[in-house]
This record gives sequence, C-alpha cells and structure tokens, in this order.
Amino acid sequence: MIDRTLAPASFPVKNFNFRTYRKIILNDHIEGLVIPDKQHPICSIEIIFRSGSWFEKNPGVAFLTGKMLLEGTTTKNGEEIALAFEHMGAHIEIQTAVDGTSIRLFATQKHIHSSLSLLQEILFTPSFPTHEFEVIKNLKAEQIKMQLAKNTYFATSYFHELLFGATHPYGRSIKEAEIKQRSLFEIKDFFQLQFQNNPKVVLCGDIDEKIIEKTALLLGNINKGDEQMTSFEIQPSHGHQTIERSDSVQASLRMGAQTIHRGDQDIHKLTVANKLLGGFFGSRLMKKLREEKGLTYGVYSSITHAQNASYWTISTEMKSDNAEDSLEAIHEIITELAQNYPSLSEVDMLKNFLRGKFLSSMNSILDVASMYTLLFVNDIPHHFLTTSLETIDNIRPKDISEMIQKYYLDPDKSSLFVR
Repeated sequence: MIDRTLAPASFPVKNFNFRTYRKIILNDHIEGLVIPDKQHPICSIEIIFRSGSWFEKNPGVAFLTGKMLLEGTTTKNGEEIALAFEHMGAHIEIQTAVDGTSIRLFATQKHIHSSLSLLQEILFTPSFPTHEFEVIKNLKAEQIKMQLAKNTYFATSYFHELLFGATHPYGRSIKEAEIKQRSLFEIKDFFQLQFQNNPKVVLCGDIDEKIIEKTALLLGNINKGDEQMTSFEIQPSHGHQTIERSDSVQASLRMGAQTIHRGDQDIHKLTVANKLLGGFFGSRLMKKLREEKGLTYGVYSSITHAQNASYWTISTEMKSDNAEDSLEAIHEIITELAQNYPSLSEVDMLKNFLRGKFLSSMNSILDVASMYTLLFVNDIPHHFLTTSLETIDNIRPKDISEMIQKYYLDPDKSSLFVR
C-alpha cells in the first residue's frame, strides 16, 4: 500500500526529447518556423508583425488598428467575419503589445485553406468602419477609467513609468483622453505605413507543404521593411514614492529595477534565484510576509523580458496600515538571502518544483509552440532550453545568494506605494 505521507522520489530531467522543428524562408525574406504534429488534424498559424506601440506616433494607434481589423472588410462586416470563422470551426486572435502585433489563427486541417483565405481578406482589404471605430474607442476609454480606479492597475502602470520614464514605450500607458482623441485617419495611416512590418510566421500542428505554400501566398504582397527602429532613452526614477488616493482601504506595493536580458550568461541562475525569492508559493517572500507576519495574502517576484529591456518586479497588495512594514520586510528578505546561503533542502524543493513546472509547460503542442515562438521571435538559440534545465540541476545555494546580491541588493531600485 502506498504511504501517502511520503513524497514521491524526484529525478533530474535528463535527455529530454524536445519536439522537432524546422526553419523556413517564405517569399525569399519572411522567416518562418514549422512545428509539426500529426497526432490531431489541427493547425495553428501565427503571424508576428513589428507593429506594436513602439512604432506609433500617438498613444493608442497600434491598439486600435489591431482591434479594427476584425470589424469589417470590403466584402464583409464584422458579424459576417465572425460567423464565417464559426462556420469553419476556426478561431482568430489579434493581440497588440509594445513590441509587436500577433495574429493567430486556429483551424482544422480540413478548413485551414479557407480560413487562410479569410485571413488574407482581413489583412489586405480592411474597411475600417466609422461606427465600429467609435464604439471601440468609447469602450476602451471606459475600460481605462474603470481600471485606473483600482489601485493594483494604477500601481502597475505608474511603476512602469518610474522604471522607464513617461515618454518611453515601456513606461507609457494609454490615457482615457488620448484614446478619445484618436482619429480613423491615424489608424488607416498606421496600417498602411507600419502595421505589416517585418513579419515572422510560426506554423504548428498538422502542417503540410500546401499549407506552407498557401501561407506564403497570403503574405506575398508584404515587402521586407527597411525602417530603423526609433530609439528611446530609459529615464528611471530611483528611490521610493507614495501616492495617496482618497477612499482607498487597500495599498499596492511595487518594487523593481532594470536587469539583464535573456542572452546574458547569468540569466538562468538569476531566474532560479528569483523563483526562490518570490516566484512560487514556497518562496521566501511568501513564507515571511504571508505565513509568518500575516501582512498580505500573496506576494510575488518576477522577471519580465521585452525585446529592448528586462526588469524584475516584486508586487503585493495589503491593508494600508501594513504598507511600511511590508516594504521593510521585503528589504530584509532580500538582504538576508543575499548574505546567507539558502539550505540544501530549500534549494532541492525549488529544483523539484521547477522541473515539474518545465515538464508541464511542454504538455501539449500549443504549449510547445508558445515556447518555441518566444525563442524564435526574439532570436534566442534553441539550446536556451537545455541550458535552463542544466542550470536547474546544477545550481548551488551559493549561486542563488550571489545572484540576489548582484542583481537585487546592489542595483538602484524603484519602489512605489499606492494607497
């Protein structure tokens, strides 16, 4: 009979068999990635354009352009587009971020060609209807207004401004008044001049050569852009700031700093150290602030990698009366972990968690596609994943303390209370 009081044995993840992939070039200049899986007749095709808010002249233009694409073409209105995809059992997602815009199409093998034809119509003959544009603007403005009323959203937005500066794309957030000022002319102009810049394509699932040819045909009218990216100076505000808001019972705390990018030799060790600090439920921050001191229900530390910057953040929400005690406790935890090595048992527990997390992140073909796409779009070599696994197996308590000392304790930090 199994003894349920004993944890099952754990093992290093050795010789992990990553799914195969191949790189292709479409139309002599568009980079593509094919991740085959013949188990199910499902296809996913993602097109990533360098057309995020980094490239817009006025705030909100990139977002509104992405939202308007599904509102109508020269032959179909938005409802007809939605019904057409539904009839084919297909689904389309358009997401605009700072660095780019992603258009992802899901369809069965049987209907992928007709789905691609509809996508081609959306990409090349959008109608940008006036009424729908005004509706989307008003909805977004109202959403911004409601979100900014919440301390957690307001704190995150303002904290990014502290990290990068108000004029930097990573520090800038869309204001209610700005979204209302946008015109349909700006959207059409951005679409014509910027939206289809330098695409990359990821094809995943039951992909054959005909689907690849159809995708190449879809993108046949897109030229390789030669534009130079606008550079923005990062202007962080170090130190601590407090913003008092009326009728606020709960406080939001943010702390963070610029850090190394994915290509740095320390990145895998730093990622593991961050997890021990505040990246899972058994972390130092969670144990001290939640379990021992009862200051908060949850506190988390994370590392965010954008294409042109990386930064770490510690975030938590608590009662306003606990804000100062929480900030002091966080500084103490960082200092203690930097100066005293964690125990072997604590590190082993973390390693087991990270191994399991890695394996679960590779469960399905879509999980794998998300991981491979991240590497592909950011020009990160595939051995990044194997190096990550090797680091999990080989990292020492000493390494973790050194990473906290180097990247959390020493650098100038920014912190913020919103309450």
